[in-house]
Parts: sequence; C-alpha cells; structure tokens
Amino acid sequence: MRSLRLTQHALVAVVLVLLSGGPLTAAPAQRRTVSPASTGTSASRPAAQDQQGRPTQPEGEDPGQQPWAPRTPLEIELMSRFSDCFFIVVGDEVVTQSDLQQMVASPSFEDPTPFLPADISPRELARERLMAAALQQTEAQLKIEGGQNQGFEPELIERALTGDMERQVIARGGPVKFGDYLASIGQDADSFRAILRTRLMSQIWTDSVTGRTEGATGRIYVDSYIRPSTLYRRYQADLATPDIQRAAEVGRQPAKVSIRRLIISSQLEGDEQKASDLAEACREFLLTGAGSFEDLVNQYAPEDNKGSGSRLNESEQDMSRLLQRFHPGPASADFLATAAPGDLSPVLMFSAGDGSSYFILYRFEGRSEAVEAFPFGDLELQQSLREAISNENRGRRITRGVSILARTTRVSDPAVREILIKGGGAR
Repeated sequence: MRSLRLTQHALVAVVLVLLSGGPLTAAPAQRRTVSPASTGTSASRPAAQDQQGRPTQPEGEDPGQQPWAPRTPLEIELMSRFSDCFFIVVGDEVVTQSDLQQMVASPSFEDPTPFLPADISPRELARERLMAAALQQTEAQLKIEGGQNQGFEPELIERALTGDMERQVIARGGPVKFGDYLASIGQDADSFRAILRTRLMSQIWTDSVTGRTEGATGRIYVDSYIRPSTLYRRYQADLATPDIQRAAEVGRQPAKVSIRRLIISSQLEGDEQKASDLAEACREFLLTGAGSFEDLVNQYAPEDNKGSGSRLNESEQDMSRLLQRFHPGPASADFLATAAPGDLSPVLMFSAGDGSSYFILYRFEGRSEAVEAFPFGDLELQQSLREAISNENRGRRITRGVSILARTTRVSDPAVREILIKGGGAR
C-alpha cells in the first residue's frame, strides 16, 4: 500500500474518490490510491519542475520527513476503512478485503470446505473460501439495502432502535457494564447503534419476503398455509427417500455403522515412512491383544482426532461415501462390507492438499437396527412435517428475494452478481 503524506486533504480525498464511484471498477483487488495532485483543481496537472526539468519538492514538505501514520481516532478510522483493497461495490457500500477476512473469521460464516474435494490445494481452498465470503457478505448487504427500501417511516425505525438499545443495556446489567462491554469489543454507543440498524434492516426485509410480519403497508402478502394434501405428499416422499435428514422427519432411521479410527500424521512423526511404519506397528500390536485402541489413539493421534473425534457413527451409505472420499479403492469398501465388531482395517493412506500424509487404521464397532416411520395420523409428525415445509418455503422465498435484489441493485463484481441472480448464494 502506498504511503500517505501528512495532510488532511489526502485523507479527505480518499473518502471523496471512493464515494464518488468514478474510479471504482468491477475488477477485484484494485488499490485505492490518491495522488496528492487530486486535491487540487486538476487531477492531470503535471508535477512542478525547476529550470533544468527536475521535479521540485512540494511546498511545506520535508524530504527527510518520515511517512505519515494515522494517530487520531478519525485518522485511524479513515485509514482502516478506506486504505484497503476494495473487492465489491454493493449498492452504496464498498466491500473490502478486510470485510471478507472478518466474514471468514465470524461464527456466521458458512464454510464450503466440507463440500470440497479432500485433496484440494491450499490455494484453491483459499480461493473457494474467499468466493464464499464474497457471496455471503454481498447477500447480507443486499438484505440491508432491501430493508432500507421497504418504506417504513424513519420515526418508527428510530423508535425500534431505541428500544433495542435499551434492551441491550438491560441485558448487560446496566449502563456501566454495557459501557465496559462496548469497550471490550472496540465499539462506542454510536457504532453499536449502527450495527443494530443494519441488523434491523436485514430482519425487516427477511420478515417481509417470508411473511413473518407485515410490510410497510401493514399487510402480509405471503400465503403460509400448508394444505393437508401437501403434508401427505411430503410424508410419502420421506418414506421412499434415501436422504437421512428427510427420513428423520417421519421418524424413520436407517441402520447405522459405528467405527473408530486411529490417525497417524506424517507431520507429527517427522516423515511419511516413520508414520507408515508406526501405523503398521500399531495394527500388529492390536492384533496380538497387547494393548487397547483407546490407548493408542490417546498416544499417537492428533489432538482433534482423540476422544469423540476418533468416533464415526453414520448410515452405511454415508459411511461408504466417507471412506471412498478419503480412501478410493476396494480396500475400504471391502472392510465396510465384511467387517464384524472388533475387526481392524488395513492401514489406509490419505494425502492432503498441503503435502502432508495420514495413515489411518479403522476398527469396526457395530451396526444398529433400522427404525420404522411413524404413522401419518400422528399429530406430532404432522406438525414436524409442517415446520419442515415452512422452513423450505422460507428459504426459497429468501433466495428468490435476493435474486431480485441482485438484479435491481448495483453489484460491481459480475461473477458474484450472476451467482446471486441464479440463486446460488449463501443458504
């Protein structure tokens, strides 16, 4: 990032250039730079020169002066907000690289990693996560824009924000503790109120398009009634589907397979050959009955794969898919099909995208019995089906609403805009 010189005009110019919309293009990761000449009357004015054609030092600047650094709260805020690389323009808002990094680190981020190939490279993984963050951040901003365009009276919005702030103060134990909480998260009352405003705008739009509350006209225009015939069709579909979650809606549970795994990492053991030899030695150790699987897991497995992290309990279909994802070939399939409780698999290798290798030993624990579905006349079952259908309808209405917002609102990145228009954003 180019160093800024000590002048308030340069900071003001950064803001004006960004908010004017002119210099911003749809290309991601362009620098927001401001020339000192841009604070004058002409951005194309040539630099001052002496009689020999050499550039002269601008008046008031010391050649030996250190590069400018922000010191006041205003300068720090402007520096953090507008000296970043911008990524997308959504409506009137600029989404920066820092915004996307904060989205990835937030608990609300829907990480695409579990749905990507296991051997994806770190660079491709970072790109996929960045695109997911861009989609989710853009969708969130579109919902805020949609809430602002609902047409509610500003007095009603301010009244709702005041009530929300009062509830926040009470929930934190009073003004003093609330002030301490704001200081701990690096906010003040005004910035926290701004956060509540964005949440309120997003919620207003979401409630409107899903029919949860009235719109600005005071009417609900979404038909949320679910007819009995719709419930029965859903019931019949759930009886026949192989999908585990759909089957659980009617109480049907397939037989499940339980296995444990001992994972040995080449990074922890020093190299691939040492990890492989250790895994084979552990298998021979268990076959002779000289030790327990639990002890070996606690001694050699990475921390995340100890305890509950070493246990897998899935349907046979999902377990087969999981093993084939990490260990393609007949070895894992034969083990799952023929193993009895207590049987050990061969040592199976998995190569990660970062170049590390893992040697995994599985022990078969057992199979559970399948559970039949409830009868359709069960009232709790019908309520469960009604809630499931309502949630799906709500998701479809939100996706359709975001698509309309993406069509009618400025989204500078064409790839992100096209995905959202087609309904492929965050779920």
